Amino acid sequence: MRTIRSINLQKNLGDVLRTADVEAVVLMNREQPRAVVMSAEEFIRLKVAAGEQVPAEVRKSRPTVHQRLADPLGYDTRDPSHIAALVGDALAGLHQDDIRSEVHGALRRWGMRL
Repeated sequence: MRTIRSINLQKNLGDVLRTADVEAVVLMNREQPRAVVMSAEEFIRLKVAAGEQVPAEVRKSRPTVHQRLADPLGYDTRDPSHIAALVGDALAGLHQDDIRSEVHGALRRWGMRL
């Protein structure tokens, strides 16, 4: 986990945000941890794992990206509310293999199992 002094945050913001996509960054103030910066995806995962509601501002819809390619089925698996559409399609028999793969991948990212 990377740490940075809060006094250096402004001039290093780009680096902090890029690092937060990979791992949490601890902001230090007077040698004490003051805040933690993390990716929105990690924040969502932690909220879901804790059984807490994910704030709407964090759940803004955008396509899931895997290796710089948008999800081929168009599902946003970062947002649990989109799972209903995925499940509906699965029950209708559409994209069975692809949907099964999506469900398992989403649950794995959220730290959950079937």
